[in-house]
Amino acid sequence: MAFVSAVTGDDSTKKFMEVLQSDFKTLSLETKKKYPQIREACDEAIEKLSLASNNPQASLYGVVNQILYPLVQGCESKDLKIIKFCLGTIQRLIAQQGIDAKGARHVVDCLYNLGQAGVLELKLLQTAALLMTTSDLVHGDTLARTMVMCMRMVSPSESRDVSTSHAAAATVRQLVALVFERALAEADGTLKVNPADIRPQTNNKAPKDLKPCAVDAYLILQDIIQLVNGDSAHWLVGISDVPKTFGLELLDTVLTDFSPVFFKIAEFRFLLKEHVCALIIRLFSPNVKYRAAFTSLHIPGAGAAGAGGAAPERPHFPVTMRLLRLVSIIVHKYHAVLVTECEIFLSLTIKFLDPDKPMWQRALALEVLHKMTIQPNLLKAFCECYDMKPHATNIFQDIVNALGAYVQSLFVASNVNTAAGSSGIPQQSGFYWKGVWLPLCVTFEPGTAKSVYIEMLDRAEAPTIQDGYGISVAYACLMEIIRSIAISIEGAEYFRLQEMYEDIQNDTEEREVNSNKNGSNKDSENKTQDKLITNNSHNGEADQNSNVVQKIEDDVQDKEKQLRLQLLKSSWCGLVWGLSVLAEASIGELENILRAIQTLARVSGKVGHATGRDACVSALCRCALPAQYVVPALGALGALPCPWRREPPPPPDPDYRHQVVWVGTPLPSASLPTGQQQSFVMVTSRHVTAMKALLCAAQRDGDTIQQAWLPVLTTLQHLVWILGLKPSTGGSMKASRASADANAVMSTSAVMADLPGQQVPVAESLGVMSALSAMLSRVFESSKNLDDVALHHLIDALCKLSNEAMELAYSNREPSLFAVAKLLETGLANMHRIEVMWRPITNHLLEVCQHPHIRMREWGVEAITYLVQAAFQYHHNNPVLVTEARERLLLEPLSELCAVRQCDVRARQLECAARLLHSRGDQLGAAWPLMMEIISAISSHHSEQLIRSAFQCAQVVAGDLLGCAGPRCLRQVLAAAAAFATQTKELNISLTAVGLMWNISDYLYHNRDKLVLALASDAAVCPEVPNHAELPPLDKLWMCLYIRLSELCTEARAPVRRAASQTLFSCIGAHGTLLSKPAWRALLAVLFPMLEEVQKQSNIASSEKVDTGEHILIHHTRNTAQKQWAETQVLTLSGVSRVFHSRFQLLTTVGDFNRSWTALLDYITDFALRRSHEVSVGALKSFQEVVSAAGRATDVDPALMKRVWAAAWAAWTNIAASSHSEPPPSEDGKPVEVYAPSQNFLTTLVQIFPLIFQHIRPTFTAADVTQLGQCLSHVCSTEPSAAASALDSLAAAAPVSLHALHCLDIVHKEALQRHELLAALFGALTSLAASCSSRAGGAAPRCLAAAAALYRAAPAAACHVLPHLLLALHSSVLKYGQDKRRKTAEQMEETAQISSLLLQVLSTGLPLARESPEEYKEFWETLPRVLETFLFEPPVGGGRAARQLVVALREQALRARPRLPPQHARALLALVRAGSLHTQPPLPIQNEQELKEREEFARTCFETLLQYSMLEDIDTFAGVENDTDPLAIVALLDRFQEVISKYTQDEDNTEPLPRHQLSEISFVLKAVATLTESMKKAPPGKVDAVAWHKLIGVYPSLARLAASARAAGAGAALRDALLPFGALLAPPL
Repeated sequence: MAFVSAVTGDDSTKKFMEVLQSDFKTLSLETKKKYPQIREACDEAIEKLSLASNNPQASLYGVVNQILYPLVQGCESKDLKIIKFCLGTIQRLIAQQGIDAKGARHVVDCLYNLGQAGVLELKLLQTAALLMTTSDLVHGDTLARTMVMCMRMVSPSESRDVSTSHAAAATVRQLVALVFERALAEADGTLKVNPADIRPQTNNKAPKDLKPCAVDAYLILQDIIQLVNGDSAHWLVGISDVPKTFGLELLDTVLTDFSPVFFKIAEFRFLLKEHVCALIIRLFSPNVKYRAAFTSLHIPGAGAAGAGGAAPERPHFPVTMRLLRLVSIIVHKYHAVLVTECEIFLSLTIKFLDPDKPMWQRALALEVLHKMTIQPNLLKAFCECYDMKPHATNIFQDIVNALGAYVQSLFVASNVNTAAGSSGIPQQSGFYWKGVWLPLCVTFEPGTAKSVYIEMLDRAEAPTIQDGYGISVAYACLMEIIRSIAISIEGAEYFRLQEMYEDIQNDTEEREVNSNKNGSNKDSENKTQDKLITNNSHNGEADQNSNVVQKIEDDVQDKEKQLRLQLLKSSWCGLVWGLSVLAEASIGELENILRAIQTLARVSGKVGHATGRDACVSALCRCALPAQYVVPALGALGALPCPWRREPPPPPDPDYRHQVVWVGTPLPSASLPTGQQQSFVMVTSRHVTAMKALLCAAQRDGDTIQQAWLPVLTTLQHLVWILGLKPSTGGSMKASRASADANAVMSTSAVMADLPGQQVPVAESLGVMSALSAMLSRVFESSKNLDDVALHHLIDALCKLSNEAMELAYSNREPSLFAVAKLLETGLANMHRIEVMWRPITNHLLEVCQHPHIRMREWGVEAITYLVQAAFQYHHNNPVLVTEARERLLLEPLSELCAVRQCDVRARQLECAARLLHSRGDQLGAAWPLMMEIISAISSHHSEQLIRSAFQCAQVVAGDLLGCAGPRCLRQVLAAAAAFATQTKELNISLTAVGLMWNISDYLYHNRDKLVLALASDAAVCPEVPNHAELPPLDKLWMCLYIRLSELCTEARAPVRRAASQTLFSCIGAHGTLLSKPAWRALLAVLFPMLEEVQKQSNIASSEKVDTGEHILIHHTRNTAQKQWAETQVLTLSGVSRVFHSRFQLLTTVGDFNRSWTALLDYITDFALRRSHEVSVGALKSFQEVVSAAGRATDVDPALMKRVWAAAWAAWTNIAASSHSEPPPSEDGKPVEVYAPSQNFLTTLVQIFPLIFQHIRPTFTAADVTQLGQCLSHVCSTEPSAAASALDSLAAAAPVSLHALHCLDIVHKEALQRHELLAALFGALTSLAASCSSRAGGAAPRCLAAAAALYRAAPAAACHVLPHLLLALHSSVLKYGQDKRRKTAEQMEETAQISSLLLQVLSTGLPLARESPEEYKEFWETLPRVLETFLFEPPVGGGRAARQLVVALREQALRARPRLPPQHARALLALVRAGSLHTQPPLPIQNEQELKEREEFARTCFETLLQYSMLEDIDTFAGVENDTDPLAIVALLDRFQEVISKYTQDEDNTEPLPRHQLSEISFVLKAVATLTESMKKAPPGKVDAVAWHKLIGVYPSLARLAASARAAGAGAALRDALLPFGALLAPPL
C-alpha cells in the first residue's frame, strides 16, 4: 500500500487532511439531527485528523480506520444523499491511496451491501473500479465479493437501465483484466502481495501452488467458464447465471490480452485446454449441424444433411460470432499449445463455408479465416502441424480449397437475382461470371484484416450480408494466403520486392500514358528508364533488382525447406483455381489477381515446386489469350486439375465487360490445317492487362520460371502475332500504322458486326501496343538478371519456339519471327556473360540463316550481325573483360555464315564485317583470322555486288588496319587480296586488289622491326615457303607476298597480269633490301618459274581478235590474246632484269648464279627473237639493263665474271645473227606475214655491244671482230619495220649504223694496240659501209671515215688494205651517184665527206706508195679508176673536192720526189688533162655556184697541167707512147678561141653577160694569159709552131671582146690576157 505521504507534515498531505476535515464537518452537519452517532463519529474523525495534522511526525495509518468509520456508517444509512456523499469521500480516500487492506475490506463490504440494495449502482461501480485500479489490496474473498457485486449488475432488470448494465459489464471486464494483469505481473516478479493483506478463502478450489494473484485469476476464469457453460460459479458465490455472450466476451478479453499468463502458468494452460476448448466445441454444435434450405456444391469435409430426425437447433448469431472470435484468438495465440484443439476449430470454421450454411455464418468464417491468412507464421504453423503430419488433416490445404470452392459457389445464378447481359453490370470493381454480378464492396490493405460482422458485438440478430461481401473477403483471403506464403519464403525481401514492383508499375503506367499521348517517339526514353530499372548487379554494383530472384539460402535447414515446399504443395491448386475463377470474373481487379498469381509462381519457383509454378504460369497464359484460343495455343499446358468437383464450363458468352482493343488473325499452327483455323481473334482490354501481368512476371521473376518459359513465350508469341507487332532493329516488336489500319478494316467488317463492347480507337490501340512492345522488350532485357541456369532455360525455350516456326515455314506458311527477334534481345541483354549464352543463341541463329524461307533467313542473319556488333561495342565499353578466347568466340558465328550459300546472308555478313572494321577494327584482336576468313570467302556463285562489298572490307584492312590485324594475320590478308585479284566478276576489283598487295608490302617494310619481334615469339603464324624452311619468319612473309604476285602475273586477264607484274617488281625494288640471301635464292626460284609460265602461255596464246562487245574499244596493239601476253612478257622479263640490275652483286653470292644468269639470258634471247616488236625491244632493254649492272659489279669472283660476260657475248651474237630470220612456211598455204624488227630493236641491240666489249676486250679475237662485223652488217642491212619504227621515239634520233660504227670504233682502239685485229676490223668497217651505203643519215661516210682514220693511224701495218679502202670509197660514191632518191644537198655533203676521206687517205698513202711502188702496185693500179670517178662523176666530179684531189695529186704525186713511175704519172696526167677542159657536165648545171666550181676545177687542172709540163722537167714523158703533145696545147687554144668567139658574135647586144657566162669568159682569159706566159718561158723546142700560130690567132678575138660592152665585168682578166701579146708583136730572133 502506498500513501500520498508517509507523514502528515507534507504540504499535500496537510491539504488533503484539510479537505477531509471539511468533508467530515459537512457530513457532521448533515447527520447532526438524524444520525447523531454518525455526527459523533465525524467529530472524532475531525479531532483525529486535527491532531495528526498538527503533529508533523504523525502517520496517516493511525487515523485511517477512525476516519473510515463515520463514512461506513453513513453508507449504511438509507439516506441517498448521505450515501452519495460518503461514497464520494471514500473515492477521495481511495484515490489518495489512504486506505489499507483492512479499510479496503470495510469498503468492499459496504459496497457489496449497497449493491444488494440496488442503491447508486453506477456510484458503486465507479468506487469498485477505483479501488481495484489504484491499489492491489483486494484479493481472495474480497475480490470475489467485488466481482459478484459488479456481475449482478450486468443483467438488465426492471429497476436497472441498460446503461447501468453496460457500465457493469465494462467494469467487470476492467476488473477481470486487472486481476489477470496482477497475475501476469506476479508471474513476472514485478508484483509481490503482502500475505497479511490476504484473508483465507472459504471456497478456494484453485491449485495450491499458485500465488495469490494467480489464484484470483484462476478462480475468476474457472467461474466464467462455469457460467458460460450454464453452471453455477464456485468462487463467485451468488452468481448463477450471466449472459452467455457476456461470458464469451470475458473469455475473449482474457484470451486476447493475457495470453502470457497461459504460457507461463501451466494451470492456466490446463484450464484452457480442458475447459475452454471443450466449452467452445460444445457451443459450436448448433452451427455445425444446421443446414440451409438449398443444395450446395461438394467441398472437402462437408457432409450431407441427415435425412429425417428432429430439426437441429438454429444457430444464434451473437453466440456464433463470439465463438468464432474465440476460435480466432485461440488459433492465433495458442495454436502451439492447442494443436489438436486448433485442428478441430479450423475444421469447424472451414465447414462454415459450406454453401448450405447461412450467409452470415459463411461471412463470419471468412472474416476469421481472413485474420488467419494475414499471419504468415500462423499459416506456416498450420502446414507444419497438420499438412506435414502423415495422419493429420491437411488443414491448410482444406482452407485454401474451401476458399476456392466458396468463390466458385457464389457464381450460381440461383443464389442471386442478377439479370444477365450488359445492362446488369455496373461500372465498378467486382466480379461477373455466368450471369452473376458480385460487386467488390470492401477492400483491404495488404496484411490487414478489417472485420465487419465479427465485430458486431451489440447485434442480437444475424445481420443482412451485403452483396459481394463474401467474395470480397474470400478474394482478400486468397490474396493474403499468397502474400503470407511469399513472406514465409522470402522474408523481409518480399516487402522490398513489393515496394519495388509498385514503383515499377507506376513507372510503367506513366510510360503508357506518355506513350498514348506522344506516340512511339518516346521509345528511346523508355529504354533509358528501363535500363535504370532493370540494371542488375552482375557488374558488381547492387541496385534495386539485384535480389529480385533470390534463391533459398544454402544454410537453411532441411526442415525449413520442406516446410516451405509443403506450403506450396498444399495451396497451389486451390489458389490457382480460385484466382483463375476470380480472374475470369474480375472487373477492375484483374491486375491485383494476376500479380498474386505472379507472386505464387515466383515463390513456387524459388522452392523448386515446378508443378505449382507451371500451373501459375499456365493460369497467366490462359488469362492473356482469348478463351477459345487457349487450348490450341498452349496444348496440354492449359489443363489444370481442379481440387473439387465442378461442372463443365458453359460455352463462352459474349464478353460485355471489356473493350475490344485489337482484332487480328491467329498464328498459323502446324497442328491445325489451314482451313480449320479461326478467321480472326479478338483481343480485349482484359487480355492486354493479363499480357502485361505475364510480361511483368517474366521480367521480374525470370529466375523462377525455369522450364515454364515455353508456355510463357508461346503465349507471348501468339499475342504478338495477333496484335500485329513486327520485329524491328534490336529485336524489339513494334506496332505499325499499316497493321493498325488493317485492324480497323477488320473491325468494321461485316464479320465484326456482332462484336460485344466498344472498339478502342486506332490511336489508342497503337499506344497500347507501343506500351506492350516496350514491356516485352524489358522482359528480355531483364534476362541479364537471370542466373546462368535460368538463362539457359529461356534460350532453350526460345530455340524450341523458333524450331516450331521453322517447321511451319517449310510448308511455305508465314512464320513467326518472335523467337528469333527475342533471341537477339536476350543476347543483347547478356553481354556481360557471353560465354554462357553466346553459343546456344548463335548456333540456333545459324540454323535459321540456312532456312529456305527468306524472312526467316533475313532475321536470322540480322540477329547474328546485330549481336556481333553489340558484343564488340560492349567490349569497347568494358575492356577489362576482353580475352583472346572471347574475341574469337564473338566472331565465330559471323565466320560460320560463310557456309551459307544464300547471297542475301552473305551480303548481310559482309555489311556487318564492314561496320566492325570501320568502328571496331582495332579491337578484333584474336578474331582477326576469322575476319579474314569472312572477307576472303568469295565464290564463283557470288554476285558482283557481293564481291565488291567483300573487297571494300579487304581495302579497309589493307589500308588502315594491318597494324591491328597483327603478324599472324598477314598471310590471310595476302590470301584475301590474291583471292580478290583472281575473281572474274569485276576487273576493277582485281586490279585494286593487286594494289592492296603493295600496301601490304609497304606495311611489312615500315614495320619490319616490330614484325621481327612478333614473329620471333610466334613462329607458327609464319607461312612456310616450300624448300626454304630455313628462311627467317619475316622473309617467309615476304616470300608469301611474292609468290602470290607471281601467280597473278600469269593470270588469264591481261590488266591483272600487268598490275601484278608492276606491283611485284616494285615491291622487290623498294623493299628487297630487307631480304636475306636465302630469301633471294627463294625469290629467284619464284621468278624463273613465273617467266617459264609466261613463256608457255605466250606460246599458246591465240592470235584471234578478242571479242569485247559493242561498247568497248581495244587498241589494235592489244586486240588479241597474243598481243596481251606480249605485254606480260615485257613486264615480267623487264622486272626480273631490274632485279638483276639492282641486286647484281648480291645475287652473285646467292646460290648458283651462273645458272641463274644463263637462264635469264636464255629468256632474254628467246623473248628478243619473238615476232613481236614490243617483246623483242623489251627483251633487248632488259638485256641492256642486266649487262650494265654486270659492268658495275665490283668485288666479284673474276672467274665468275668471265663466264658471265662470255654468256652475254654469246647471247648478243645469237640475237644479232637471228634478228631477221626468214618466216617459217605456212602450213595452210596462205602467205605468212613478213616480220621485220623495229628500228628501236636494232638500235638497242647495237648499243648493247659496247657494254659487253669493255669486259671481253682482252679476249676479243680477230674471229670475234669478224663475227661482230657480220652481226653489225646483218643488223644494218635489215630493213626495219616502218610501222613499228613510226612508234619508236628513237627512230629519227640516231640511225643504227651510227651505233654500229660506234661499236667498231671501240674495237678500233683495241686494234691499234693489237694489229692482228686490223684486217678483220677493216673488213668489218667496209662491209658495214657497204651495208649502210643505201641508207640515209651519213652512216656509210662515217664508216669509211673510221676506216680512213684507222688507216691513217697505222698506215704501214695497213698497207695491204689500202686498195680495198680506195675501192670501198669508190663504191660508196658510185652508189650515191646511182641513188636517184636522195636529195642533191645530201649527195653533195656525203660525197664531199667521202672525197675528203679519199684526200686524207691519199695524203697518207701517196708518199708511202712513191717510196715503195712495187709494194703499192695494187694501189697504183686502183688509184686511176677511183680518181676518175671522184674527178668527173657526179656528184663529186668537177667540184671543190675534185679540185682538192687535183692539188693533192700535183703536190703529192706529180711534183713530189722521188718521181712516180712514168706509167703511173701518165695515167694521172691524163686525168688532169681531161679535167682541164672546161666542158659542160652530163647533167645540166643547177646554179652559178656549180658552174663556178667547174670552172675552178678546170682551171686547177689546167694550172696543174701547165705547171707540170712547162715549169717542171717533163723529159721523162718524151718518147713515151709517141705522144708529141702530152699537154694538148693546140686543143686548148682551139677551145679558147671557140669560147671567146661565142661572146663576140653579137656586137649589137650591150647587155652585160650573166654571171656564169662572165665566169666562163674570165676563166678562158686567165687561161690564155697563163698559157701565153708559159709558152714564152718554155724552151724553144718545147712548143711547136702550130701552137704559136694558134695563140696568135686568138688575139683578134680578144680585141673584139675588149671592144664589146658585155665583157665589162672581165676587164681585168682581158687586160691580163692582152698584155702578154706585146712580146709576140715582133717575132723572136
